[in-house]
Amino acid sequence: MGQLLALTTRWLPGAEPSIENMGTAKWLDDEYWKRMEFAVASGIAHALNG
Repeated sequence: MGQLLALTTRWLPGAEPSIENMGTAKWLDDEYWKRMEFAVASGIAHALNG
């Protein structure tokens, strides 16, 4: 529960910590890290392949 509150504060500053907002914040965080993983993998591939 504490992690969801922290994510809500990070992604939705000023928003009420409701179940819906916590779910939205969790989704935003998951999407962020999924895209970050892709970006890092692409950067590594570019660095190794030139």
